[in-house]
Amino acid sequence: DLAYELWYNISPTSILDIDDKILELLADYELNPSSLQLIFEEIKKSVRQFGVDSKPLEELVKNNLKEELIRGSKKDFGIVTVCLTDMKPMEIFKEDIPSGKISDYLIASSYLPIFKSKKLDGKKFLDGGLYNNLPVSMLYQKGYKKIVAVRLLSKGRVKRTHYDDLELIQITPQQGLGNMLDFTKERARFNISLGYYDTLKAFKGLKGKHYYIEGELSDIDAISFFMNLNEEGIKKLADLLNLPQALPYNRLILEGIIPKLSLLMGLDEKATYSDIATGLLESFATCKSIDIFQIYTYNELFREIEKHNVTRSTKKDLGILNSYIVSEILLRIDKELLLKEALRILLKYNKSFKL
Repeated sequence: DLAYELWYNISPTSILDIDDKILELLADYELNPSSLQLIFEEIKKSVRQFGVDSKPLEELVKNNLKEELIRGSKKDFGIVTVCLTDMKPMEIFKEDIPSGKISDYLIASSYLPIFKSKKLDGKKFLDGGLYNNLPVSMLYQKGYKKIVAVRLLSKGRVKRTHYDDLELIQITPQQGLGNMLDFTKERARFNISLGYYDTLKAFKGLKGKHYYIEGELSDIDAISFFMNLNEEGIKKLADLLNLPQALPYNRLILEGIIPKLSLLMGLDEKATYSDIATGLLESFATCKSIDIFQIYTYNELFREIEKHNVTRSTKKDLGILNSYIVSEILLRIDKELLLKEALRILLKYNKSFKL
């Protein structure tokens, strides 16, 4: 509960001694002449002070970490850091840390090069992610054979590990977690929700890359969805995707339209019909800005899409209606726009919009 409260109400200045506005600009990549001037002034200030002051982070950790509880617990507690002074990585557990120093070593394990240089026990340290951002082997060597690992997909080294007797459950974010220095409430609260649903996905076997979908979709049902396109829809899709229309409609769908849609979505050659239909479903939902933080069945997500269904041509979104030729060219070279128009046709000309 304490960790939740800290993250839910976090702010940039609770981590670093730097202007909130500067961090927000950096986090949002909001760079323009005026913002660059502000950032430049802050950089000059940091250079004069030999780095950004991380004192707020140190106070946050020391005020909330209870070392006696950690040491008294039967649970193992370890950190990874890099000792710059000795030029070597350190993977250490609580029993290896001097008494009264757990908070100091925890801070050392997250120390970034931009921070003002400080020493711990006469030595300088850096973020342990530079050595190993996912220390599974550290726990395995401690005797653990079932490990839940949380990936952050941040910059840093992940050492490859493979053990025949290890059950490894990985929780991976479905979306980016933002800039490393983005400690705004909005980002923290979004990431809390994202982490919750990504955990549910890992343990419940939910489907989807952007949404959280429960249940199964067979290849037969997926193919049926495409086969429900009427003749006009098939012709329009073939024309849009620049496919020859001499083939019988069934072959045109299976050998032309479906593979082309898969390519537009960036799916690999091993993608099943179910994968492609799920990808399209998620693309529909994304176009309609449907809430991602909810568990849907396939049919529930379809119903949500139907509520938001708009069949206006994407060509009108180009804002250049006076030039049909130019709009056609742009439509064919812009994959995102092309996929959006294909989705519109699928929605409009599907005789039975269901899976």
